[in-house]
Amino acid sequence: MADAFPPRRKRSAAPALTAVGAMAMLSACEPQPSNEQVSQQRYGAPTEVAAFATPAECKASGDFAAVTCDEAATAAAKADDGAAPRFESKDLCEDQFGDATCLQRSGSGGQSFFVPLLTGFMIGRMLDGPGYRYQPLYRNRRDGTYFTPGGAWLFNGGYGGRAHGYQVGSRAVTAPVTTQRIQTRSSVVSRGGFGGRVAARSSGGWGGGSRSFGG
Repeated sequence: MADAFPPRRKRSAAPALTAVGAMAMLSACEPQPSNEQVSQQRYGAPTEVAAFATPAECKASGDFAAVTCDEAATAAAKADDGAAPRFESKDLCEDQFGDATCLQRSGSGGQSFFVPLLTGFMIGRMLDGPGYRYQPLYRNRRDGTYFTPGGAWLFNGGYGGRAHGYQVGSRAVTAPVTTQRIQTRSSVVSRGGFGGRVAARSSGGWGGGSRSFGG
């Protein structure tokens, strides 16, 4: 970032075939969408962003002024207090981000919850004018995927020939950073994991499972 549907299948008459079994068979036969397709369907057309773990890493890239790197890191740390994804239990949080990646916090009303560790920040260009938008980032320790507070994931690592270059759904850049509601196991399961990536990639009809950004 330098300034730089398949045809409809006939219903089986076999009484032993359950609805769940039928869905599994259909899903196995249908091509699965790519990360980019899923992200675009849920979070908007892809746009280029940069992701860094530290201000020093950002400055070393040579793509941003030192003041921009510092501002991005400070804004991410400040937003993390309210914007970090919230889960009702440590186990649920670690199911999404990996072992030893979550810590306990308390809200203004005294309710406790668990959030993933802040692991970086994102710099994205404003889509309606000059300047940048900053977001905290949370990394899944199992596969290295970066997520925004609202659940959008960064993909195409190395985009533009830069180690820190990625793409993400454009709404991840334009959506305001807001306080997240506490997610329960049932809500996470119903969405197919944090951000809905699992459900979208395995539903065999992912286009109909859309939810609003951050939902």
